[in-house]
Amino acid sequence: MKKTLFSFIILAIVLTIGMTAFTGSAVAEEKAKSLFSIYLGDKTTENFLKAFEHYEAERADTVNHRATVILSYLHMKEMERNLALLEENLDDLNNKNLFSTANLLLSLEKFDRAIAIYKVLNEKSPKWSCPWRHRGEAHWKNKEYDDAVMSLEMAIETRETHYDAYTQLSEVLFDMKEYEKSLATLEKGFTYYGKDIEDPDEEVDNVAIHFLYYDLLKRAGRDEDAAKILIVLQKIAAGDERLKEIE
Repeated sequence: MKKTLFSFIILAIVLTIGMTAFTGSAVAEEKAKSLFSIYLGDKTTENFLKAFEHYEAERADTVNHRATVILSYLHMKEMERNLALLEENLDDLNNKNLFSTANLLLSLEKFDRAIAIYKVLNEKSPKWSCPWRHRGEAHWKNKEYDDAVMSLEMAIETRETHYDAYTQLSEVLFDMKEYEKSLATLEKGFTYYGKDIEDPDEEVDNVAIHFLYYDLLKRAGRDEDAAKILIVLQKIAAGDERLKEIE
């Protein structure tokens, strides 16, 4: 009798622990869901931090892909909130902050929104070359080629040594099938390599530009010059799939 009673007591304890663990897990999961939902319903810094700290704690000692996914969405939504805040207060931003905001929008492929801010900068600081260059990139990626050409030419007009403005203008002209102008622009740009205030290797994909140069030289019938560029490409782009198409 005592043995049977003891067994029942043990079973009751196990069931109680199990139910407590299940309930605790369910509560924790519901809390996790509600923290994200609360933030989505009221996007404040306080709600963001509460949710952020909770999901970071969830994956502190273990791999938790669910928490990582939610954190990714959380950061994306918070970034969108802050970008909207910046765009609503453009008049209060100095030129540096305007430029950084536009560049962030450009990197996110929000081209129209980026262009709108670059235009503000062009009006405020028409002699500042960089916003013209970046505006040109935004127009180019938005397939607004004439506006891209205008903007990049302004970048060059306001800073003649602006190396990456030349290389990008060459790319735009190539897409417009204006190959002779593209080649002339690129070769003029090469004369300013290393002479600009910006590091050319940080601003330009050197491999991509050499592939472009090779293509333009071949189109122009300058096979000997193209062969020299091919040798360079074989050194700096060994293993690149594009080499297989031209070798």
